[in-house]
Amino acid sequence: MEIRLREVFRLKTERLYWSDPMGREFEARIVEIARLQGSRIGLILDRTLFHPEGGGQPADRGFLTLLSEEAVALFGRSDLGVQEVYEEGERIVHIISAERFPDCLPPDVPQAPEGGWPVKGAIDWEYRFDLMQQHTGQHILSRAFEELASARTVGFHLGKDYVSIDLSIGSLSDGQRDKVEERANQVVFQDLPVTGREYPKGRLPEGVRSRFQIDAESIRIVSVGDYDLCPCGGTHVTSTGQVGLIKINQVDRAHGGVRVIFRCGRRALTDYREKERLLGQASSALSVPPGDVPRAVEQALARLRDAEKELQDVREALLDSEIETRLRALSGSGEPFTVQVFETLEGDRLKYAARKMSESLGKITVCAALAPKFSAVVISPAGAPDAREVLSRISARWGGRGGGTPSFAQLGAKEPLVAASQAVKSSIEEILRSL
Repeated sequence: MEIRLREVFRLKTERLYWSDPMGREFEARIVEIARLQGSRIGLILDRTLFHPEGGGQPADRGFLTLLSEEAVALFGRSDLGVQEVYEEGERIVHIISAERFPDCLPPDVPQAPEGGWPVKGAIDWEYRFDLMQQHTGQHILSRAFEELASARTVGFHLGKDYVSIDLSIGSLSDGQRDKVEERANQVVFQDLPVTGREYPKGRLPEGVRSRFQIDAESIRIVSVGDYDLCPCGGTHVTSTGQVGLIKINQVDRAHGGVRVIFRCGRRALTDYREKERLLGQASSALSVPPGDVPRAVEQALARLRDAEKELQDVREALLDSEIETRLRALSGSGEPFTVQVFETLEGDRLKYAARKMSESLGKITVCAALAPKFSAVVISPAGAPDAREVLSRISARWGGRGGGTPSFAQLGAKEPLVAASQAVKSSIEEILRSL
């Protein structure tokens, strides 16, 4: 995101979220303000607890309270909601809502006074703690996959509802998944310390796990006790016990590898509570204990398949009976064609009816259905007239699209045809007589 500043950044923002990851409020000074695209405003502070978006982790959110009367007069309010946070060079830019600001700020945004404007910041702690639980849980789980399944983490996404990692293996068995999950939670229950420390380039400790090579003079390493070392600039809890729980929810194939979807802490609890509620509803609806729900569902599905098969047999028998009735009514007809319109008939069954009537009569046959979607089938046993030509004229009169061969063509529409069946039948008969 491009930011239009009148000066090149000279000082870097002190990252309090590294030195005080459990901090909720802080005091700082606004050292620069900038007008961004649209009506948004960017504030650069000398220090901040707000973590910027990056490394797979969303940005923190919260509020900034202006402590300077001059700044309050300039912005027209004292409390500013932080919308986004991102890095620009070595500084961190806080994007604030700006509905009223275009009328308050002059065309040329002034620089903050020397020493800056004092401000008090407060992050959304519940949101931040959730992100720390998920991010720390990801470190633990990724290390467990390397340890027990020789699977490196090659991708990471921290979403609003779940977290996912992509693994460099072709498949993952249920047994491997369960062992990894068990190992990860053992690390959680041990309540190991989680710390972060910066190391000079080329002097990293042994055993660092990394998804990619980092080209920087100073690299921050997050350690989970003696269990894991990983380069990371995100926020983490201070001990593994604060992660609460790591629960793998789903394993899928993705990009030639395996994608693991999981939840930690409160997210795992919320997910468990919802699934328990749904299981309770299923148990009640099936009138069986929760543990018997899978077997009861299988039995219900088997009964449903049997019922559907019986219904299909009945429908086919009824259609055969209707076809025979129509054929008897056509006996003695001197027309070189027959047109049959059904109020409701699905595509495959319409083709079945057309073929059966054509075979019995040995002359050009057109069968059409008004619903559930308008459709038509044209069969010309001798190839004259051309079934495609007949279909084209039906389409021009009643809509729908289709195609086929000189002897067989079919048409379909997206909607049912609202018309009297006799009107459709007469129209198609006129088309056949004109050919």
